[in-house]
Amino acid sequence: MLLVYNKQEDETSEPPFLLLIIEDCFIELCDENRIGKDFSFVINFKSTGRSFYLAADNFKSLGQWVSLLTITPIDYINLSKQSFLEQIEQQHKKVEKD
Repeated sequence: MLLVYNKQEDETSEPPFLLLIIEDCFIELCDENRIGKDFSFVINFKSTGRSFYLAADNFKSLGQWVSLLTITPIDYINLSKQSFLEQIEQQHKKVEKD
């Protein structure tokens, strides 16, 4: 999940104005002319066709954002898979006891 605030200061005092579930999407770098900011990228959602344009403060930060947003869905899938395998194992142990 990505919580989006209007301003950096809002993080502590205001609730986020947007919550994005980073799923079924792809991340792309943007031409800075697209939104008028350097170090910009877009989150494109496949199922809805919606796009969210964002910009980082610098090139290093841009790399970190893109890396985190790209890796996060894979981590979620791996955690879900691990949880599912643990549930199966627990069921097998339960059946063996009975």
